[in-house]
Amino acid sequence: MSFVSPEFALVALIFFPLYWSLNRHRSIQLGFLTLSGYALYATWSVQFAGILLVFSAYIWLAGQWVQSCKTHPRRKLWFAISVLVSLVLLLASKYYEFVRQLLSTLMPNVGMQALLPIIDIVAPAGISFFTFQAVTYLVWQYESKPPRPSFVHLLLFLSFWPTLFAGPIMRARDFFAQLDGPEVGLPRQTQKAIYYILLGLFQKMVFASWLAATFVDEAFKYPDSQTFVTGLAAIVGYSLQIFLDFAGYTLIVTGLALMLGFSLPINFKQPYLAINLQEFWRHWHISLSSFIRDYVYIPLGGNRNGFLQTQINILLAMVISGLWHGANSTFIVWGALHGLGVVFVNLYDKILGKDQAMPVALARFFTLSYIALAWVFFRADNNEAALQLLAALTNGLGKAEFQHALLAAFVIIFFLLSARAHRLEQACVQRLTELGWVALTCLVSGLAFAAILLGPSGVPSFIYYRF
Repeated sequence: MSFVSPEFALVALIFFPLYWSLNRHRSIQLGFLTLSGYALYATWSVQFAGILLVFSAYIWLAGQWVQSCKTHPRRKLWFAISVLVSLVLLLASKYYEFVRQLLSTLMPNVGMQALLPIIDIVAPAGISFFTFQAVTYLVWQYESKPPRPSFVHLLLFLSFWPTLFAGPIMRARDFFAQLDGPEVGLPRQTQKAIYYILLGLFQKMVFASWLAATFVDEAFKYPDSQTFVTGLAAIVGYSLQIFLDFAGYTLIVTGLALMLGFSLPINFKQPYLAINLQEFWRHWHISLSSFIRDYVYIPLGGNRNGFLQTQINILLAMVISGLWHGANSTFIVWGALHGLGVVFVNLYDKILGKDQAMPVALARFFTLSYIALAWVFFRADNNEAALQLLAALTNGLGKAEFQHALLAAFVIIFFLLSARAHRLEQACVQRLTELGWVALTCLVSGLAFAAILLGPSGVPSFIYYRF
């Protein structure tokens, strides 16, 4: 059941009042929230819900063991093993077939035969996100002396439905700290939550869907038949689509979490206003980029072993970030492009000095152009298709139509609003706060209906549900 489906809206009208009514009975309320997460997950697959339950039981036992063996001489080794075991399901379901096909292609070249059998493994929805959250729980149990959460609380953490399918990635320390707070169980910052949900609906249902249907899908389906105009429109369109799709999703679930009394980590801070790739990654999918930094880049050595090793660590971390998105060479290329781009910026600063930085407007243009070209590999079915679409930019100008003028106007408006996003949010939330409940209900209903009316037929899927 999607968060933008009519079925979810109807269920929400029943769920939220019932959930709030249990606030005086905290343990019952949290148990009800846990059951709702499993029920929602079961609408995708009952088997997935069972897998999540078994996985959660393992994480609970592993966390208990890590806590109980503080003085064990091999505690660090056993902790590392517990983390690796927690990754087995993710690695097997997402990467086994990729590795099997790779070995089947490479091994005969060296006179050997790959013997890995064909196994049909379906990756559970959201597995990357709840696995990474589980890792933060094990690290939290290992590195500090937190109070041991109950098994039900761990079940809630890993099945918390606003973050279950596509994040943001919640850190265990932050989530469990909120459980003891007085705001959990009742809506907090209600007007801001409403603003987030409505803005997210329009970003996803209206704008991202329009970009996909008008400029992106057909161009990436037939990359070799595009012209400069249609190819450029597809590249620009997808750059905006993936942001509006994922940022829209994040806004919706952040608003829903606020209605539950929980605060989610900020996942986007206007990343397309970045003047270099480092700034882009500080503002794009922040929960993932900070996870990669803390649990991959820093363990690799971070910047502790000299400039050259730092650049190698950056490149490795970015390739791993790319591979996290899926078992496809296109994601590896995308991650490598970002890694090489960050390394280039670091070399530029080291050789010329940061005082020689180019003008902001020019730096922003080059940064966004590089990001947009890299997105081609992220979206394409394979590297050949990505290169065909890029080559189409040299196929001749092509015919510009009215829809391309609309895209140009949309781009201008997008960046104008992005630069004023914080002030617009404050103004809109203030206006919502000043409305009475009758007027607010009418406004919300009208805008939600408009988003559905202007959106595509059916229930569009979110891009990051794939990961």
